[in-house]
Amino acid sequence: MGIKQKVIGECAGQMRPDAIIATNTSSLSVTEMAKGHPRPEYFAGMHFFNPVNKMPLIEVIRGEKTSDETIATIYELSKKMGKMPVVVKDGPGFLVNRLLLPYMGEAAFLLQEGMSIEFVDKVYVKEFGMPMGPFELMDEVGLDVCLKVLKIFKKAFGERIELAPCMEALGNSGRLGRKNGKGFYTYSEDGKRGAVDQTVYAALGLGQPTNPYDSKECIERGVFAMINECSLALVEDRIVETPHEVDLAMIMGTGFPPFRGGLMKYTDSIGTQYVADQLAMYASSRKAARLKPATPLTNMAKSNSKFYK
Repeated sequence: MGIKQKVIGECAGQMRPDAIIATNTSSLSVTEMAKGHPRPEYFAGMHFFNPVNKMPLIEVIRGEKTSDETIATIYELSKKMGKMPVVVKDGPGFLVNRLLLPYMGEAAFLLQEGMSIEFVDKVYVKEFGMPMGPFELMDEVGLDVCLKVLKIFKKAFGERIELAPCMEALGNSGRLGRKNGKGFYTYSEDGKRGAVDQTVYAALGLGQPTNPYDSKECIERGVFAMINECSLALVEDRIVETPHEVDLAMIMGTGFPPFRGGLMKYTDSIGTQYVADQLAMYASSRKAARLKPATPLTNMAKSNSKFYK
């Protein structure tokens, strides 16, 4: 962070006073970085999503001192680039990564508990409609990046965030995913993804998978973990103002199945009561405190409320 603040300050000193500097960080605080800028009102986040040539979303991140003019300028620039901008408040992971990390983190727990990489990825793609499974996604993002952001989340949110032991082992395995051709999957020299690397289980200190759970549990634990986190991000922290923005960001930034209407619309279709009940059941049966339904979701379930009014 200190290096970033220094570079930002040096850049600002070489530019005209009203020039805007933006950062593409996926998790670091825009407000904290802006402390290096002599005019923080001209500093903001402009977070692109991988693969950049395919994902339309740009999160336009407002720091504590970012001006409305700066946000409006970046918003319009994003549209001129053919992208879909969504304005979000500064906070750990902003919006999309804050929701994706519990999803990917839960996939790691499924792996820890004996599920195979092939099974989990397949059910998310074939049965739920995601463009790729969570392990494919982690390889795409970079396994080192995933682990680093999970640790940032752990520091920010404390006991609510748990790291599966296999994720800690992953950090010492030398596997970075697609970028070094070694991850959960194998990769050819030209970067094309192949089959699951069967040596990964032993490398992470795991036995051969036995697939103890059905596809319903795999899908619900990952997707409902996202919904749980979203109830905090939307209702409590106001990272965005409306469920429409959540759904737009999830579809455009992660490829969340459009036919399900987005994460919030999907939640309304199955009911907050069902989601809260299932999370409570998994938290108890799997001894997973991280899956305990959050207060905003519990309150919505009690009153049978929907995200869309």
